[in-house]
Amino acid sequence: MPEVPLDFIEMIVAAFITVMILSYVIGDNVLFRIATYLFIGIASGFAGAIAWENIVKPTLVQPLIDDGLIKLLSPEGALTFLIPWMLALFMLFKLSPRLSRFGGFPVALLVGVGAAVVVGGSITGTLVPQSMAAAGMLSPATALPTAGEPLSIWLEGLISALLTIVATISVLIYFRFSAQRDLTGGTRRSRIAEVFAYLGQIFIAVTFGVMYAGALMATIVVLAQRFQFLHDVVTRIVGGA
Repeated sequence: MPEVPLDFIEMIVAAFITVMILSYVIGDNVLFRIATYLFIGIASGFAGAIAWENIVKPTLVQPLIDDGLIKLLSPEGALTFLIPWMLALFMLFKLSPRLSRFGGFPVALLVGVGAAVVVGGSITGTLVPQSMAAAGMLSPATALPTAGEPLSIWLEGLISALLTIVATISVLIYFRFSAQRDLTGGTRRSRIAEVFAYLGQIFIAVTFGVMYAGALMATIVVLAQRFQFLHDVVTRIVGGA
């Protein structure tokens, strides 16, 4: 009996799971649920393995094995090992309805630190660079034409810079929370602020439309790749037969 190559078995399994996922076209069914459970289980197992290898083992378990309890109970070890161990154990109390209140502090600390990291990263990595880039677009070195530069290229860059500035300002004005309230409870802005807020709403709608179109195109590309993969599998099976 000839030996079946391992890559051929992997290809058949991948094709079968792909068909199970695509079976959702005819409605929710057992095959689609099995494929979904497999995906969730494998993803959860992979995430757990990564967390164990990169976080839990090197920071909590391995130092305890290497240094022992003596360093763990020292002043330095209390800050680096004992406190994280206590927070981890308190977090496990969330599994019990009676003791879940003791796990609130580490969860709150985790959420607070995570929110601070996200906000700080958004400000330093997105908001400030975009603001500096938008301000730099109208600098004299950028806005004024240079010697030998075609007029069409200069006008294109200037219009792009003006659109970027207008879009940035209008979107910020649209999300301004300091608008006055009228007697009916609605917001009231000046006429100029209303115009810029309306422009900001248009820019937001266009941005969401472009993002949706990009996601849709990426999905279509992935779907086409899956159909091409199934075609290659069938061709290899028929050719091998």
